[in-house]
Amino acid sequence: MPKKMVCFCQDLSKADIVRAIEEGYDHLETLKRFTGAFMGPCQGKMCAANVVKLYSEITGRPVEDLRIPTMRPPVEPIPLGLLAPKEGGDDDA
Repeated sequence: MPKKMVCFCQDLSKADIVRAIEEGYDHLETLKRFTGAFMGPCQGKMCAANVVKLYSEITGRPVEDLRIPTMRPPVEPIPLGLLAPKEGGDDDA
């Protein structure tokens, strides 16, 4: 049977999510913390719908009643040049 990927950033399959819920991580926030879903480079932009839909199917909770876990900064990609020191090093040294 082919592996069904739910979160490509964190390499989480459907089986990983199902197993986590069966182990007791049955709240989206605890599922996020245990599996890393919603926490990859995309910050849940690519996987949120997949994870929430699967979670709804497994738990029987309606999608409309679910809240996607809080996104943490950086929500938008940041160019590395903004974080790097300017050429010539630190002027304050």
